[in-house]
Amino acid sequence: MQRSSIRTLVLEFVDTNGASHIRQMHIEILRVKPGTPEHTIRARLSEAVSEGFLSRVGNGFYDIYAEEEGMTSVVSYPVRCSAWGDHRYRGNCDGRLPKNLILRYNARAVCDPMEGSGTVRDLVSGLNRYKKKDINYWGGDLRQGFDLTQQEIPGRHDFIWLHPPYWNIICYGSGDTDLSDCPDYGAFRELLMRCLHRCYEALLPGGRLAVLIGDVRRQGMYTAIIRDILNFPEGEIRSIIIKVQHNCVSDRRSYGRMEDVPIKHEYCVVFRKPVCEAKEIRTELFVRA
Repeated sequence: MQRSSIRTLVLEFVDTNGASHIRQMHIEILRVKPGTPEHTIRARLSEAVSEGFLSRVGNGFYDIYAEEEGMTSVVSYPVRCSAWGDHRYRGNCDGRLPKNLILRYNARAVCDPMEGSGTVRDLVSGLNRYKKKDINYWGGDLRQGFDLTQQEIPGRHDFIWLHPPYWNIICYGSGDTDLSDCPDYGAFRELLMRCLHRCYEALLPGGRLAVLIGDVRRQGMYTAIIRDILNFPEGEIRSIIIKVQHNCVSDRRSYGRMEDVPIKHEYCVVFRKPVCEAKEIRTELFVRA
């Protein structure tokens, strides 16, 4: 029997059968490749969709909205899924990581206070439409008049996605409180910690705050932004996910041989607000009284 790749089998099956349920597709592929995990099928299918395959099966095909149950603490998306947000927006990330976290935590109230081109906004809209979820969403951005450094997040949420600028790697030029325009790292850190605090305050007890951040190397100096994120004094750290970087503008530049290795990863740190925190605060106020 001729050996076929998982991706080829996925494409052949959908071409023949249309937008069938993922489990039926899994059964068919198991006939040719016994032992193939379902999460492998989902991953190959997600890659195919990101390459423009969605138009071949119609807008009703929603398997890109399925949770990748085999996700680990290291994630890599070499081919960007273009279903959400605008890939032309500098610094925009692939939506599969926030998608998997939203589904894993069964989030019902999602917030993105630095939504950029709207990746998480579009993602939640698709989950509600194709997966029949009922997720409330609130998003804001400095370009739209919402300044997280100066304003509180409206409402309370059980999942907040925060993807701030990595200091001055990309300068957006949106004013004095734009984190990407800070003149030095001390000023950036102060504003970043303020943003983290506002996000944490907007979490429901038991809610999660996921912060996607990368370190900076400039003129031979390495700035470990992740160190300050990990030292954020509120909540409890539940996960540290390493996200491999792909398709960066810097990939198209030639730097010659560097003394130190290039940065090719980001971190997603997930904090959880303890359920008992509200009770502890009330108890402390009672004792003080």
